[in-house]
Amino acid sequence: MLAKKDIPLEYREWNKRWGAPYGFHVDNSQVSLQRFSAKDPERYGPFGFQPTSHTRTLEYPWAYFSADPQPGMRVLDVGGWLSGLQVVLAKQGCEVVNVDPSEDEKWSIGVEKGNDTHAEIHRWFTSMFDVDVTLVTERLQDSDFEANSFDRIFAISVLEHVDQDEAELMVDTMCQLLAPGGLIVLSIDLFLDVKPFGMLDKNVWGRNTDVHALLSRNNLTLECGDPAELCGFPEFDPQRIADRIDEFFIGWNYPVLSQFVTLRKPLG
Repeated sequence: MLAKKDIPLEYREWNKRWGAPYGFHVDNSQVSLQRFSAKDPERYGPFGFQPTSHTRTLEYPWAYFSADPQPGMRVLDVGGWLSGLQVVLAKQGCEVVNVDPSEDEKWSIGVEKGNDTHAEIHRWFTSMFDVDVTLVTERLQDSDFEANSFDRIFAISVLEHVDQDEAELMVDTMCQLLAPGGLIVLSIDLFLDVKPFGMLDKNVWGRNTDVHALLSRNNLTLECGDPAELCGFPEFDPQRIADRIDEFFIGWNYPVLSQFVTLRKPLG
C-alpha cells in the first residue's frame, strides 16, 4: 500500500518519544553530520545522526508497529547504518544485526574523533545509546548467515537505491534468512519524477523498483500491501495514483511516495 497523508496518533507519539525521523529539537542544533563532535551528542536521540527523508516520518513508526518486535527476537536491519531504528529495536530486547556495505562512506565527524572506519563509527554510535548491535559491512547476498535464522527483517527505503536485479537478489536472500512464521518489513520509495510517472529512468536517489517482480519469486504471503498501489503489479495504474495524489503522504524535500509491504513466511 501507499502511505496516506493522515498520520495515526500512535505514530506521532512514537516519533515524539524517539525523536524520529530527524532527532530531537535542541537549542543551538547542528546539522546531522556534525553532531558527533557536539557537546552531549546523545541529546539528539538515536535518529539524530543520519541524514534522512521526510517520508521516514511515517516509514519508521509504520515499520515498528507492523513488525511488533518482541524481546528475544533476532532482527536484521538491511542498510541500517546510523538509523535510530536499530537502537529502538535493541532497547526493545531484540538481538539486532545491521548489514550495511557502505565502507566507502567516510564521515568527517568520525574522522575528527579518530574513528575512520565504518565499524568504529557505528560502534561509537550504538555505545552512545547503550545498545549492542552487530554490524556486518558487506552486501546482504554475500553474507554467511544461516538460513531461517531471523524473526524479523527490515529494509527501510533501501531497495530503490540498487538496480532491479540486485533488489531481487536481496529479497531472495531475505526470504532464505527469514525463520518460518517470521516477517519481512519493506518500505520502497515511489518517485514521481521517474517512469512510469516522469520522464527519467532513474534520479539521483534511485529508480522505481518493480515490486511485483520482487515478490513473485518467493512463496511468502503478502500480509500488508495493496497490489493496486505497488509498482509493477498488473493492478497498478499510474494514472489512478495521480488522480488520488491528495490522499498520499508526499515527501516535502522530494516528490516521492512510500510503498509499504510486509511478507510472512509460512510455518510449514
